[in-house]
Amino acid sequence: MDLNYWEWKFNNLNESLAFLLAIISLAVHYIVEAPLSPLYGFIIPIATAAIAIVPHELAHRQVARNSGCYSRFTLSFRGFMITFIINLLAGLFFPPFLIFTAGYTLISCAFGGRVEGITAASGPITNIIIGLISFILFRTIPLPSPVAYFLVLSAEFNSWVAFFNLIPIYPLDGEKVFRWNKVYWIILFLFSLIILAVI
Repeated sequence: MDLNYWEWKFNNLNESLAFLLAIISLAVHYIVEAPLSPLYGFIIPIATAAIAIVPHELAHRQVARNSGCYSRFTLSFRGFMITFIINLLAGLFFPPFLIFTAGYTLISCAFGGRVEGITAASGPITNIIIGLISFILFRTIPLPSPVAYFLVLSAEFNSWVAFFNLIPIYPLDGEKVFRWNKVYWIILFLFSLIILAVI
């Protein structure tokens, strides 16, 4: 298998298809937990994974575009395979544990410092907000079982995506935020840890 060829193919996928594959690579964690239930084993995991990934990447994209950069979501073949396999195995043997390395927001322009830091932070901030809203709704409003499960998964997916992306190692968002402003990074990282701990 020519990995460079497949990396090129995945890098050049239509953005909508790239999002769909990225969503599946995250949702597989919960799909394998309830494979015989279309609602709990497929529809809700796909929907909540989409809510964790798409707003995160669109936040990156929009902040970059507001700064005059070209930007689009791009899928990585290696990242997709690693994410899919690890999340599949974690769903079978090590719940709850999630990673997301399937794709990234490609940004093409000369930028750095504050703009790069804000662009990187916008994704995890989006996840933290969605995760908090999901958790608060779940805890405060009596809801039918499918809606409650949707909110629990939304809180879990978003907190994990925020936490994982805020790890301060390249090429994750956390490395760029940490390099730009360590105080902001600490605040965001602590928020993601708190949500993760209370779910």
